[in-house]
Amino acid sequence: MLIPKLLWPLLVYDICSSTVEAIEAKIKKYTRKWLGVPPGFSDVAMYCRKAKLKLPMKSILEEHKCGKARLLTMLEESDDPVVKTVQASLKTGRKWKVTEAADEAKECLKMKEVIGQTQTDRRGLGSTTVKWWSKTEGKEKRDMIIDEIRNKEDSTQVQKAVQHPQQGQWTNWDTALQRSLTWNDIWHMAPLRISFLIWLFRSVYDLLPSNANLVQWGKKDDPTCPLCQGRQTTEHVLSSCEVALSQGRYTWRHNKVLQELASVISTAKGEIHPSSTSSTVFITEGGVKKWHGGSIPINTHRKGLLDGCDDWVVSADLPEWERHPDVIRKTASRPDIVIHSASTQQIIMVELTVPYESRMEEAHAFKEAKYLELTKELKKDGYEAKVMPVEIGARGFVGSSAYGLLSKLSIGGNKRTKALSSRWIWSRRNERLLHND
Repeated sequence: MLIPKLLWPLLVYDICSSTVEAIEAKIKKYTRKWLGVPPGFSDVAMYCRKAKLKLPMKSILEEHKCGKARLLTMLEESDDPVVKTVQASLKTGRKWKVTEAADEAKECLKMKEVIGQTQTDRRGLGSTTVKWWSKTEGKEKRDMIIDEIRNKEDSTQVQKAVQHPQQGQWTNWDTALQRSLTWNDIWHMAPLRISFLIWLFRSVYDLLPSNANLVQWGKKDDPTCPLCQGRQTTEHVLSSCEVALSQGRYTWRHNKVLQELASVISTAKGEIHPSSTSSTVFITEGGVKKWHGGSIPINTHRKGLLDGCDDWVVSADLPEWERHPDVIRKTASRPDIVIHSASTQQIIMVELTVPYESRMEEAHAFKEAKYLELTKELKKDGYEAKVMPVEIGARGFVGSSAYGLLSKLSIGGNKRTKALSSRWIWSRRNERLLHND
């Protein structure tokens, strides 16, 4: 959080970036204390906007740089001829110069226009709107320069995270979706939710007091797990301990997440499209007009997995839920969730996995291969079968496959799957018994 009374003097007066860094160092000290993390905790997690767990914090140093760049561009593009002809001179120290940063941002924006629109991340080409440097002016150009400086700061933060083998593990979570927190979320959280948030935060950056970490920090001599005598790391506790697996701890977590996912899916409803076709009607300024290209089916713009019939039945591999249909129970496979329509002979099988976040892609490929034969058998019997593996990470990060499933089922808004049960497994990492009688 930025304090306006502190930020305003940094933008108005000529204060070098080294002084701002010293101010930010003190802020980081108390922020780490509030989060309950050790002093060696990287500032990447607090300020990087591309981190998997995004916090609502802003770097004062970054805001100082962006503010100086905005002031420089405003002076250079001023409508006052006297101000415009006088070359602006802003003192920011020898470590960082605002004129060099602004010129570099402008050159990058010009180069991007020469290259043209390209695909970024996993989004398809053309999924985002691009503003070109030559077609903007005034405030839009200033905003583009500021955004370019912010993107450079973010890229620097990500590069630092990649170089940290322990605290930068989240850079390998390709299919895990980002979780963002706002100050409004934090202020309205109950105390137990705040404690879970701190646990989640420390688990993302592998700062939980596992025996392996305690040995690394010089607090303990033995890194072994009390349950299986393996090396007790965060990954070991949450997804790799053989004793925890045999005792059903991971199964308990899987079923809790499955219960929540099945409850959300059971609320999904498809849309019945009329079989007949009719002309599409458009409302224009001149009144009502019909499409002159011929007749097309109504509501063809929206196609979900459940569209076309209204007899969908959701069953889950849980004791309190309805049993799977006979065509599934006669086989040896037991998908976690089956969405079945008897009238159209459609079957959608949802298979849930709660893996460690770095193994989401591997788990997805394994589940697809596991139910490949069952899908072929159902298709031979005349069914339209589809298997959709979904992943919810051991820390509660939702995989892109789970988000895609909910989108295809026309489920959105606040209905999101949250796996908050891994903290229970962590709290009993050193207990041989699940319950103390």
